[in-house]
Amino acid sequence: MKKISPWKITIIPILMFGFGFALVPLYDIFCDVTGINGKNYSVMSVFDANAVNENSQKIVTLQLLADADSRDVWQFTPEKKRIDIQAGKMITTYYEITNKNDFPVTIQAVPSVAPGEWAEYLVKIECFCFNQQTIPPYEKIKLPLQVTLSAKAPEEVNHLSLSYRIYQSESLGGTF
Repeated sequence: MKKISPWKITIIPILMFGFGFALVPLYDIFCDVTGINGKNYSVMSVFDANAVNENSQKIVTLQLLADADSRDVWQFTPEKKRIDIQAGKMITTYYEITNKNDFPVTIQAVPSVAPGEWAEYLVKIECFCFNQQTIPPYEKIKLPLQVTLSAKAPEEVNHLSLSYRIYQSESLGGTF
């Protein structure tokens, strides 16, 4: 049997530790490129006094999509399928979720914006995806979403899709 040197035993955990730190910036780059996880950008950059033009006529069609992790457990839909957003103007809409169980369910929504290269121009001001939501048994609740289009959006930005996938975070009264 070959003896492993203490040097090799020491270097492996150091490399693993370094790889763990490298994953954070790599994940951020991946999210920036793909638009996955709906990276949030500064609200101030959207309402920058130099960027916002009161006469801005830029309007983008936003398609709202919903994907429930388990359709037989809850129903999850956007209130509206499409919304026109004018640059610099805030829009409020809602998603609805119905818990079909006889116990409360806690969910977490994960957003994704497509096309990914335009994701930075859609800014979520208030979003149900920021926190976990608990839905009481057999209840239907409205989940608020407030978004705006950055005034810095280039002319070629003409449509966006905002999709949410929800996952059960914790079941207070039962398990699946």
